[in-house]
This record gives sequence, C-alpha cells and structure tokens, in this order.
Amino acid sequence: MAELRGNIRRRAKKLGFAEVAFVDAGKLPGERAYLEWLSEGRHGEMGYLENHQPLRVDPRALEEGTRTVVALLTNYYQPLDLLEGGLRIARYAHGDDYHKELWRRMRELAAFIHAESGVDVASRPAVDSAPLLERDLARAAGLGWVGKNGMLIRQGLGSFTFISEILVDLDLGEDVEEAPDRCGSCSRCLDACPTGAIVSPRVIDARRCISYLTIELRGPIPRRLRPLVGDYLFGCDLCQDVCPWNREAPVSADESHQTRPVYRDLSPMELLSFDHDRYVEVFRGSAMKRAKLSGLKRNAAVVVGNVGRAEDVPPLLKRFVDEENPLVRGHLAWAIGRLGDEGDGEDLREAARAEEEPFVREEVGLAVEALRVRSG
Repeated sequence: MAELRGNIRRRAKKLGFAEVAFVDAGKLPGERAYLEWLSEGRHGEMGYLENHQPLRVDPRALEEGTRTVVALLTNYYQPLDLLEGGLRIARYAHGDDYHKELWRRMRELAAFIHAESGVDVASRPAVDSAPLLERDLARAAGLGWVGKNGMLIRQGLGSFTFISEILVDLDLGEDVEEAPDRCGSCSRCLDACPTGAIVSPRVIDARRCISYLTIELRGPIPRRLRPLVGDYLFGCDLCQDVCPWNREAPVSADESHQTRPVYRDLSPMELLSFDHDRYVEVFRGSAMKRAKLSGLKRNAAVVVGNVGRAEDVPPLLKRFVDEENPLVRGHLAWAIGRLGDEGDGEDLREAARAEEEPFVREEVGLAVEALRVRSG
C-alpha cells in the first residue's frame, strides 16, 4: 500500500492540498473532553454540536465500512485581515466559500483512489460540516498538534488551514507518527484573547469567543463584551496572529482563497446600509453568509461604536430610523451611545418615540443615559 499512498499523496498535492496523511479508522481519544465541554455549556447556542455524538468520535459510525481516513490540510493564509475600507474579517472568509471548493477537490481525489485501487471504494468527503472531531482526527493522523488555542498547528505551515477528510472503505495503512506538542510554556494566545475565551489550554468557551459572537450567535451580543469585540466584523484570528508557529506561515496562492476585491473598500458604515439584494450581490458564494444580513449589520454597528467618531452619529441616527430589524436597531442605539453627546441622546429618544420592541427600547434608554452621564 505504500505505493498507493504515495500516488494519493501526489495527486492530493496537485489538487491544492498542502498536506495529506493516512490513519486507521477507530474511536478518537477526545470523546471525554468533548462531552465535558458540552456538559459545561461552553458551546453556547450551537445546539447542533450536541447531536450525533457517537458519530463525532468514530469515523466508522459516520460511514459504515470505513477502514482508513485520508486526512487533508489546505492552506488559506492571507497576510492581512484588516482591509482598506475598515472591515476586519477572519482570513478563512476572504475568498469563496471553502466548502464547495474542497468538496469538489475531495470528490476528485476519491475518484482517483477508486481508479488507482481497482476496487469499489466507498468514500465520503467531509469538511467541518460532518459530525466529526476533525482536529482530533488530524492530530491522530500526524498532521500536527492541537495548540493551547484549540487550533491544529503544523510545524512549517502554522494553523491557518482547513481540515478535511475522505473516509475510505479500504485498508491503506498508516505511514506517520503523531506530532509532538510544541507549545511548551508559551501562553501568548491565552494572554492575547480580549474576551478571555481561552479559559485554559485547549479549552475554549465559545460564549466569549469573538468568532462565535460575530458568526454563530443569532441574538444580541452581550453588552459587557461589545467593547472587547473591537473592530472584528466577522470572526477573529488574534489567537493565531500571536502564535509563534505562524510567523513563517506561507501565504496561500490558491485563487479561491484570495481576498475578494469587493471587500477591500467596503466600510462598516456602508455595510449598515445594505438591503437584501445588495447583501446577496456582495456575499454570494461566501462563507460570510453564515452570519446572515442581520448578523453582519449587528456586527458593523458594534465595530462603528468601538472605532467610530462623533461625526458618525448623524448617519447612525439615519440608519436607526431606516432599519427594519430590531436586532440591528438595538446595536445602532448602543453605537450612538458610545460616540455622541447629550444632544444626540435627545435625537435618539425622538427617533425611537414609536419604538415597540422591548430590546430596542432598553438599548435606547441605556444609550441616552450614557450620553447624559458623559456630557454631565
């Protein structure tokens, strides 16, 4: 099987995968830690993570007959996450939605395995959409170690990678050893996290994570955490940015992972004016659609509230009057309360005179009081 593994590895590299490894299918050792994490409620509102627990820890349960997992890494690193217009976007979302592109490549690789092996190969491509503990699996395959920030790190490549797998009903054997943990005594990711989401090495409380707050959370961002979100519109790479193993991370030349030109000059204030048609036009085929239009506008309001200036208040007031979504209106009120003065508070109160949503009314009241105290 060594020759077949070599052929698969070469084909995977031609398809754009940075690394490939093989591991015998079996139960993953991370089950206990995963269940403890769930029992502590650290997954927040991501209830889907509670589903299909037996499948997550055993590839054989996910795909009957699986004997080998072909584990793959794809480099998506881009040098900047803060773009010229003021959007700070997690690097994995700069280009096209990675799911479709990686699925296409994995299906092609699966067909190659079938052709090379000469046997009927049952295979299933997966990339973070299947219920599988992928980082645990990639670590077992020898593709790296799981760092204190919970990310898979590979020496020479870093952590800016997509993990994906093909589950194969064929014994391909193993030709790698597990990578040693090279984090040592370093705690830079824990120290750098502004919200304290890394509660201990390799334990992430999603409820405090900026990526969760700006992508997965559907309701209001907790007020105490809004100032800590800073200028992150979608996701957060800070714990990866400070990691020493990413200092030499190679920039991805993959066309599908390049920053979309339309993102470069887009400002948070402009995003606040988007209607559904403009949203679809700009974010079609993008991973950023995960947050939905209301989530992106909510996030943009928080960003403006954190990094904006007093002259942003008049357009924010206009956005407040024109905005139909109460989630966004409430965060716009918060932003005005951060940037304006007492007179703006009166304008906000007048703009919200007919407001019926309790959440928005509460945000307006708090914003007006904050402006009164600041001007006092």
